[in-house]
Amino acid sequence: MKILDFISYALNSLKERKVRAILTILGIVVGPATIISINSMVLGYSHTIISQISNFLSPYDIIVTPTGRGLPLSQYLILQLETIPGVKMVIPFYSFPALIRTPNGYEGATVFAVNINQLKIAAPAISLSSGYFPGAEVSYEASIGYQLGNPQGGYSPIRPNQVIQTIIFYNGNNFSKTFLVTGVLNEYGSFLGVDIDKSIIVPLSFGQSISSSYSGAIIIVNSLGEVNEVANEIKQKFGNSLDIVVAEEFIQLIDNTLQSLNGLLVSAGATSFIVSFMGVTTTMFTTVVERTKEIGILRALGFTKFDVLTMFLVEASVMGFIGSIIGLALGSVVALILTQEHFGLGFSFLKGLSVSPIYSPTFMLLVLIFSTMLSVIAALGPAYNASRLDPNKALRYE
Repeated sequence: MKILDFISYALNSLKERKVRAILTILGIVVGPATIISINSMVLGYSHTIISQISNFLSPYDIIVTPTGRGLPLSQYLILQLETIPGVKMVIPFYSFPALIRTPNGYEGATVFAVNINQLKIAAPAISLSSGYFPGAEVSYEASIGYQLGNPQGGYSPIRPNQVIQTIIFYNGNNFSKTFLVTGVLNEYGSFLGVDIDKSIIVPLSFGQSISSSYSGAIIIVNSLGEVNEVANEIKQKFGNSLDIVVAEEFIQLIDNTLQSLNGLLVSAGATSFIVSFMGVTTTMFTTVVERTKEIGILRALGFTKFDVLTMFLVEASVMGFIGSIIGLALGSVVALILTQEHFGLGFSFLKGLSVSPIYSPTFMLLVLIFSTMLSVIAALGPAYNASRLDPNKALRYE
């Protein structure tokens, strides 16, 4: 018999036992659906997170923050950092926790004081949905995050030229401050634990009027090859005073962590293939028993042991292939659904961002082949038993 004859015979056999075939195929579906949904979701989240980080950091950036154990991050220390060979620019900033008054009461926010022109260099992707950034020396002007400008609950949006009232906290004290809104940022989500959409960006001069010690600084290095050298130099000179985060290493760490998570979840999901393996094995054993007389007739008509073995293996592979195809499709749809924000399964720091699952054709092909081959392997025992049946005894079987 040709392989097409075996496939045709297998399809006819499955039609005769529709209920059992459908239940077996559903068991096979679980494995590919689980693996594909997990893999495509993690790849999608990984791509979104790395892209989000890249909006605010480049591989040339080093972020330093005071440890609190040594020297404060003062202007003197900023000048010292600027003298390190390979440093192109040092961008100091302030970060203050704050409350902003809204029609619904006070809401949490973060005030960032930074040189606006330098901010555009450090984070060229940051932009406004309306208005303009505050002037460099106008300490009462501010650009606000997307959620602050577009509050939920049916309240009127805050637009440029409107005034906002805030309470700013610093060093155990708090004080009120009124800002004139000059612009509203586009939607970005969170970055390094800070919700950009609930931020208030003001000129550096505002922060300098509160404290002489900066909250941190972004160091831009001349070339990628000098990043590690500059980072090591900072550690040697100011390691006791400054915590150092190299952007490239941070991005790589996030990527490696997500890849490890993907591997762990996929490995855990792979246990679902046990369901399909047991289902196919059970179905084929039952099928062999039910078709014992049919096997005897086929052997009497000239079927060899190998033909009988092949017949059952092809039948298992057809179920495995159909189940795998359905599983791939179902897993793709599930991943698409679960990455939608309103399902609440996204990471909190990705709120407001569009996350789309990423499907790897190579990975999907491997899952298809593996799942189909697993069905064939699961059927080997029953198929071998069928091929070893004595034709005379099989014909007399009732």
